[in-house]
Amino acid sequence: MSKVQSSRRWFWSSSISFSLVLLPLLLAIGAFSSYLDQAQWSSYVTDTYTWRVVWFSWWQASLSTIISLSASVLVARALARRQYFMGRWLLLRCFSVALVVPSIIAVFGIILLHGKYGYFNQLWQWLGGQPHSYVYGLTGILLAHVFFNLPLATRIVLQRLDAINGETWRLSSQLGMTSMDLWRHIEWPHIKGVLPQLAALVFALCFTSFAIVMTLGGGPKATTIEVAIFQAIRFDFDIAKAVYLSLLQVVFCGSILWVGLRLGRPIDMFASLETSVRNMRPDLKPIFGIVRDAVVLLLATLLVLLPLLAVVVAGLNTAWAEVLLDVRLWSAFSNSLWVALASASLSLLMAAGLLLAQRHWRERYTSAALAVEWMGSVILVVPPLVLATGLFIGLSPHVNVFAINLYIVVLINALMGLPYMLRVLSVAYLQIGRDYDRLCSSLGVQGWHRLRHVEWPILRKPIGLALALVAAMSAGDLGVVALFGSPDIQTLPLLMYQRLGSYQSDAAGVTAVVLLGLCLAIFVVLERLLGGPSDKL
Repeated sequence: MSKVQSSRRWFWSSSISFSLVLLPLLLAIGAFSSYLDQAQWSSYVTDTYTWRVVWFSWWQASLSTIISLSASVLVARALARRQYFMGRWLLLRCFSVALVVPSIIAVFGIILLHGKYGYFNQLWQWLGGQPHSYVYGLTGILLAHVFFNLPLATRIVLQRLDAINGETWRLSSQLGMTSMDLWRHIEWPHIKGVLPQLAALVFALCFTSFAIVMTLGGGPKATTIEVAIFQAIRFDFDIAKAVYLSLLQVVFCGSILWVGLRLGRPIDMFASLETSVRNMRPDLKPIFGIVRDAVVLLLATLLVLLPLLAVVVAGLNTAWAEVLLDVRLWSAFSNSLWVALASASLSLLMAAGLLLAQRHWRERYTSAALAVEWMGSVILVVPPLVLATGLFIGLSPHVNVFAINLYIVVLINALMGLPYMLRVLSVAYLQIGRDYDRLCSSLGVQGWHRLRHVEWPILRKPIGLALALVAAMSAGDLGVVALFGSPDIQTLPLLMYQRLGSYQSDAAGVTAVVLLGLCLAIFVVLERLLGGPSDKL
């Protein structure tokens, strides 16, 4: 293939990706700008309810971030110390599963455990206490956020701790350092560099949380900006208010992520957790440390495992036959499967074009390459529901958005998965360019032959993991589907949410098991089919 043909291939591939990323954003921006003159900004600025929503959004996200990061440090240190304990395998796999569990399933499991008639209240009543409801409101939101963010934060902190070399531990053992000395002089200097970005990421995820707050919020006192945007469109049809809240959301999310990028170093969210045993640490033998680590690891395992077990147990009820024979379940199942596979494929197409452009510009135009990287993470600044709001406003005058709702859901889910796709693929893809570009050019290996013999063997595992993550997250998404969903076209998360809202607990339990099985099957099949056999989930 000639250089001209290669240049054309790069140009068209990157142009398609840029268009898929930028056009929805430009359409949303244009839709928002058309309502700027109509919006009664003074009434919104002075509205006490709006600022109460803003305050609660910041408060719950701050508490969730502090609890998740504090607990992740304790769990990561315990995992770094106790690499021989029997439950390590189970805990790490529970953490992997938690990354792809749909929000609505985690919420359902937490309700089953902590609700007024949940297992914990039943145990408390058996011990002589009076059952009481505490899961709806701030407490329930914090429980759900920690369920999702603790595994992610622990993986990142553990990665940094496992990067400490053996010579450091050997020297610390010779010096007789205590556990506190190790923390102050060795562990803390290694993890403090990733904490600002990690805190910004967790804060942004909690700040833009939708399904969790929508289900567990419990009323106007526990509402976030994301939920208020949804209510302004679907219930009040106050587009101007939705625009105002969306702009607030974008400003806040952009500020949070900018601060995190300025203060911390880049983090790898999906690095391997394979480690070598550090048996030379001086803090392994004290009995107090052994008991402390055992308690920490047991609580972390129960925190993640119990809600999933509660969902499975709730799904084993007498409504199985009725629910499985319901045509709505299988219609929602097929819609969820199609959305998952289409979103992951489209996200991979976007990522491939952006990575091509980044590799092409990396040496000659550093600022352009950095702009491409920022473009791939724009969904973290413009949350999915805000983008969906802009598309809803922009498309409504021209088309029936409810007739094409699944296509819009696919597009937004693909953009939502793009940061994860780029994070998994970028290191390997850019490394290929540095190591093999000149060799392939000198040998004339281009096009299909380069992809088959050079790039695919290296990119196979990252592509399998990236597709599995994005597909599983898309299958369990509720936020965008809730905005565009209709009685005729549903997905499994929306069907489950509706059954929970109408107090069909048995039917919701069966639906939850089907949805959980779908997400895990998608993740395992895609990762193993494309990435090859692996002993890791």
